[in-house]
Amino acid sequence: MNMTPEAESVPRGSSLDEQYTRVDAKPQSMYGVVLGLPEEFYDEIASKRERFCPSAAKRIFPHVTLRAPFATKDPKGLVHIIEDVALRYLPVQLQAEGLGSFVGPRNNVLYAKVKRSDRLMRLHEAVVHALPDVRDVFPDAPAHQFENWVPHITIADGITIERLEEIRGDLAEYTPRCEWEARELLLVRSQSAEDGSILWTTTRSFRLPT
Repeated sequence: MNMTPEAESVPRGSSLDEQYTRVDAKPQSMYGVVLGLPEEFYDEIASKRERFCPSAAKRIFPHVTLRAPFATKDPKGLVHIIEDVALRYLPVQLQAEGLGSFVGPRNNVLYAKVKRSDRLMRLHEAVVHALPDVRDVFPDAPAHQFENWVPHITIADGITIERLEEIRGDLAEYTPRCEWEARELLLVRSQSAEDGSILWTTTRSFRLPT
């Protein structure tokens, strides 16, 4: 089967965007492995992010994080590794429904819940196990993997508890809901913006043929 490569204390389950506020800008690129969303649901979540947390919307597109940010001395070596995981563990069914939150002393996050199915859990575990030689950007990342992993889609992060409750009130009648089949893993990479902030973009996709 051929893949289609294309160019280009924190709460449990923290992901690429909400952890951004905790990392100093580094010259070395950081990487992550994520799942994307179907177009209509993507647009729905993106509109909420833009409304309630423009900074998160700017940093990275809506996604489900499979592997927290890491650094590697061999970026090219990631291609074969992630391609192999995609071939073995995709496709995977995802189900998002409802809102949840992480509350912590340094960061509060509002997110759309994603059901942690057995197959999704196996994909997460496979991605983590396939990258044993990379360096975690955040020292506590291993504590949020495996049984502690909480799949989710961030709507707002880096906010005060008061702002979190305010947004929850505004979204009292909103229930994100979507089921889809993911047939693609995305390798994302950090890059520095002109204003010095860190942005994440897709540097490679690994898609099963239709």
